[in-house]
Amino acid sequence: MNGDAPATRVPLSLRAVLAQFLDHGRLVSAAAFGLDPEWNLDTALAHGWQASSLEPGASAQLEGDVLLRHRGGWRPLTLKPFYLRGRYLGASFACGRGLPLAQALPWLAARRPAARTEWFHFVGADQGAVLIDGRVGLHFSRRGRRFFLNGFDASVPAPADDPDLPGGWDNAKWLRGLMAPCDSLAQWRALAAQDAHPRAAAQAIGEIAPYLPGR
Repeated sequence: MNGDAPATRVPLSLRAVLAQFLDHGRLVSAAAFGLDPEWNLDTALAHGWQASSLEPGASAQLEGDVLLRHRGGWRPLTLKPFYLRGRYLGASFACGRGLPLAQALPWLAARRPAARTEWFHFVGADQGAVLIDGRVGLHFSRRGRRFFLNGFDASVPAPADDPDLPGGWDNAKWLRGLMAPCDSLAQWRALAAQDAHPRAAAQAIGEIAPYLPGR
């Protein structure tokens, strides 16, 4: 997170912002965060958004710290707008301290029609992702006996013949290529058994078990 500027308090809940990604595949209320999608990269920088650590090139990512309402308090996150050749394409969120994944999963379970989910693990029971309706990704990792949400993002559209990002950023393609499918409780339990801390891993998996599609 950027320590040079105070975090912006946004009068929206974390659940409502995630719902925008799930409903629309993008952040709809960018203006509430002090971000205008019509701004080019230089204008956004002039308005106080900070450059992230990405190398200079056709694509660029900015960042700004925000606070969203959650469970009667404020949850710190980092909003990361993404630009291609200076034009805004979309945004993602990073959860600084991490949010217990089990707090967000009931939001998915309550959606109607039901969300279609695909679960993945990355090298064991320590890290994974949930792909929702083929376009939104929830990224998580384990600390001790719990999984924590590290951030969420969505596919970013671009023309098929774009010279720098042909077809855009396809979340489904990326996750399916990077991680291994892990939809069933039996698969997660097998990973826990191989973990250096199997009991802690099993307890973390117990929290997500009711939400696995292959349970």
